[in-house]
Amino acid sequence: MNKIFKKDDYILSFWVRGVSVFVTDIHLEAYKALQPLFIIDDGMFKQYFTKIAYEQALDRGIDFYSDEDAFDNYKIALSSHCEKFKEFFESEIKNQKTLSREKGVKFFEYTIKLCGDYTQMNFESTDKVFLHQDDDPVVKGNLSKVAKFKDTVRTFMNIVLFDSNSYCNQLFAILGRQFDLSPSTFNNLTQQEILALFDGKKPDELSVGKRQEAFVESCESEDAYEGEDAKNIIQEFREELLASNVLRGRVANRGRAIGKVKIISVDYSDLHRLNAEIDRMKKGDILVAETTAPELIVACKKAAAIVTDIGGMMSHAAIISRELGIPCIVGTQFAAKVLHDGDLVEVDADKGVVIITKRRYKWIILRKSKKSSGITLIKEKEAHFLIGFRLIVWLQKKFL
Repeated sequence: MNKIFKKDDYILSFWVRGVSVFVTDIHLEAYKALQPLFIIDDGMFKQYFTKIAYEQALDRGIDFYSDEDAFDNYKIALSSHCEKFKEFFESEIKNQKTLSREKGVKFFEYTIKLCGDYTQMNFESTDKVFLHQDDDPVVKGNLSKVAKFKDTVRTFMNIVLFDSNSYCNQLFAILGRQFDLSPSTFNNLTQQEILALFDGKKPDELSVGKRQEAFVESCESEDAYEGEDAKNIIQEFREELLASNVLRGRVANRGRAIGKVKIISVDYSDLHRLNAEIDRMKKGDILVAETTAPELIVACKKAAAIVTDIGGMMSHAAIISRELGIPCIVGTQFAAKVLHDGDLVEVDADKGVVIITKRRYKWIILRKSKKSSGITLIKEKEAHFLIGFRLIVWLQKKFL
């Protein structure tokens, strides 16, 4: 029974596939001020903040971006941190045969500070102040500096966390040889579990390998939840998917466009597949994604409009759509789940609505069990086959 976490106390701020347990654990400390709750549900990473902490972050953002010198000083400090991190990695980690506990701790500290400082440019810091930019030239000037610097820092974060030859993967390869563990195992470990290796404590590789199925971590609890305990919390926080021909979100850039949907989901565990999906996208398609990131810039340039499930006024999708001069609606919640490749839609970014004018296929909603993700959509022909097949199996069991 989940007595600690109540869904009504939280706001769902971000979700994406391919985020490891290690990266989740790093962000737990980096986002501490936002009282985060992180969930991994069958490979899907979900980030929740308490509503109180989120509102406080919005107010801090107003103070920060209203200060004439704050962003410039922040930019200098974070740029310096990135350079020091590079120097540390090149001299103390890269190509080493073994590593000390102290070097591992220092690597974690560099990574936590990088991720934590980056949050100053996230929507929880920028969304509220964005509304004031036309009334305050200082705010407008500071926000105009965010886009380029945000991409620069995000690129470095990918080098540290997500690239195939990332700093983390190189670190894990060294520690894997040092402690006779598969490098991939480290993706499923917390910082403390990695440091425990230096004390001779090895994890159960089979057990931690299941954490992508169900894993929950929060600042409100010293220990992470996994297995059935995690599944109970996950069930409490699952979103109800509603079938509709009209989706609503926030206008990030005005305009209207009609085109066929191309769904592209960012998956940090499979960037090769991501690039293949981008190649398949046609010029003039409507890009629909859970969120966009620098990895999707080619797709954004092909798009007639951008629609995302999450994001704010200074999210990547919002910024790039204004630069490209194309309509953009963010925060629809379910567009990437309800829409499918080839659906014909009208994006009305003057009103903040996406209208489905013609579906490529007819879809039927099947409700799953109470322990699963709620509902799923399958094609009408597949539904008829599935229902027929289940009927045959039932008749065989009943009469044969």
